[in-house]
Amino acid sequence: MEPIIDLAPGAEENPLAALFGRLIREHLARDGRRAADFRALRGSVLVVAQDTGTSMTMRFDHGRLTIHDGAIGIPSVTFCGDEVALQKLPDVAFHRWPSLPKVGVLHRRQSGPLRELARLVASGELKVYGLVAHPRLILRLLRVLSRHV
Repeated sequence: MEPIIDLAPGAEENPLAALFGRLIREHLARDGRRAADFRALRGSVLVVAQDTGTSMTMRFDHGRLTIHDGAIGIPSVTFCGDEVALQKLPDVAFHRWPSLPKVGVLHRRQSGPLRELARLVASGELKVYGLVAHPRLILRLLRVLSRHV
């Protein structure tokens, strides 16, 4: 089944929505393994850029993604921070197997973005609501978004 990614009316003008939609389309076309993660995603993710006042909602439904401008419904997960911090989400690198983020001494350069995101969360510059309740949703979303093959 071919993944379906739609931008709802009004989302075309939202730069954050356009960026995330384009990244997901490109990554799914480039890497077939991400399609399994994409099909497993179900839930809604709200992304709020506090500095610019923009927000978007990504609603995943087993192989279909609809990106809305603004907040729609009650999200499963919310990422809230400055736009610069939110644009660092696709920089996290993952192992091929077991599909976990690269960390540790052997992956010092590739684990830098994950350490940076952890620092932003610890300092409160990036807030992730729903992290404890929906860790698989967040992990799969980050794998689909990841710029690293």
